[in-house]
Amino acid sequence: MPIDYSKYHPKWHKISRFVRFIRARNRCEHCGVANYAVGYWEKGEWQRLAGNLEADQFGFGEKTSREARKYVRQYNKHCIVDSDQPKLKVVILTVAHLDHNIDNNELENLAALCQSCHFRLDRKDNAQRRRYGPTGRFHKQIRISYESSLTDNSHHTKQITTHEGAH
Repeated sequence: MPIDYSKYHPKWHKISRFVRFIRARNRCEHCGVANYAVGYWEKGEWQRLAGNLEADQFGFGEKTSREARKYVRQYNKHCIVDSDQPKLKVVILTVAHLDHNIDNNELENLAALCQSCHFRLDRKDNAQRRRYGPTGRFHKQIRISYESSLTDNSHHTKQITTHEGAH
């Protein structure tokens, strides 16, 4: 997914590198998969390409992301043409804002996540963005919510709120 770095903190690259490489020690902080590891996801679980000496070097700091991507491209092109073997992927750690607010760069709000965990974290937020458009989830939308009165359980009040221009 393309990122507009102009919307991020001026030192975002340094913040991101610190979170991924120093704090998280080059591993997803949710599932523990290594950065640049080569393998595939099966039923939501990461599977390393077991028994392949060259592939085993990825994810342990011995190979770069460029080398891992080149290996995966060649492997997928030549080795699984007529096979029911899953396509290989390269794990790339990214830094996620846990509250989805790119202005909140407190370390407690940031997590180094593999692409699978990052997409899982963002699933609900991305669905809302698709539904309500790129300008915001509640931009020019009317939301209706029903609240129970605390004094009388048989009486329900209807609250209508509009969110004009909210992001």
